[in-house]
Amino acid sequence: MYKKVTFLLTGGKMIDIVKSNELCLSDFGVQKVLTREFMSYDAGKGKKESNFGFMMQGNGVFSSVFGNLEVNAGDLIYIPEGARYRSLSKGSPFVEYYCIHVSFRNDPAAGRVDRRFGMQKIDALSTPETGALFSEMYKLVRDSSMESRARALQLFYGFFAEAAKHLKEAERAACSPCVDHALAYIEEHFCEDYSMAELAKECLVSESQLYHLFKRELHTTPVEYKNEMKILASIEHLKEGVLTVEEISFRLGFHSSSYFRRMFKSATGMTPKEFRRKHVAQ
Repeated sequence: MYKKVTFLLTGGKMIDIVKSNELCLSDFGVQKVLTREFMSYDAGKGKKESNFGFMMQGNGVFSSVFGNLEVNAGDLIYIPEGARYRSLSKGSPFVEYYCIHVSFRNDPAAGRVDRRFGMQKIDALSTPETGALFSEMYKLVRDSSMESRARALQLFYGFFAEAAKHLKEAERAACSPCVDHALAYIEEHFCEDYSMAELAKECLVSESQLYHLFKRELHTTPVEYKNEMKILASIEHLKEGVLTVEEISFRLGFHSSSYFRRMFKSATGMTPKEFRRKHVAQ
């Protein structure tokens, strides 16, 4: 929201100052991720900054309360601050992903400009030119000189002026209090053994109601969400390379290591052993 401040001076002169506080950045950074074969990210508790992401190599699925967003090489996406999502990306052989982290200042009258838009793919700017622009901004931000970083900001504002033409307003639907409570409970207790009836009781609804709410709002089920949390945790354990597959399976509460192996391969396309071997080789 533009603000106009007028000053009257002696002699009938007038000065107008026009401000646009909502477009001032409080945070800005550019990240490059390059990894072999596989990458996962968990923002189940909410993204800390708004992101523009460009997939240079590989493909991925970003899962949120509004469904799954499939991202392929050459795609540009936007993820607002506070968005709850999880992503799994695969490459042959690499996943290469550039991410611009931004936070706009809060304007008391207009709010945060970056929170107006929902998570989405920006087809109009999913071009090689956008990829080259992100790469250039990354190189400039890495430079320690003020001139280079100022140039990166200049390029970003030019990019944002174009992106804003294509961004769609956020959907106003949100998780119900019941689902929010269930998500928080699962995220804290996903390693424990409890039934969906017990989870429903924790949320003060019937099991069928809880299932219906999950399917309607998250396009998944409580069991699938719990298993997804387990798989994401298992990935971190496999990267650390300390526990065996059997120990990871036991620690995360899978009924058997063979069941864990099937679940892991279904989610990632690799067995735990294959994932660990490739991660260590990297």
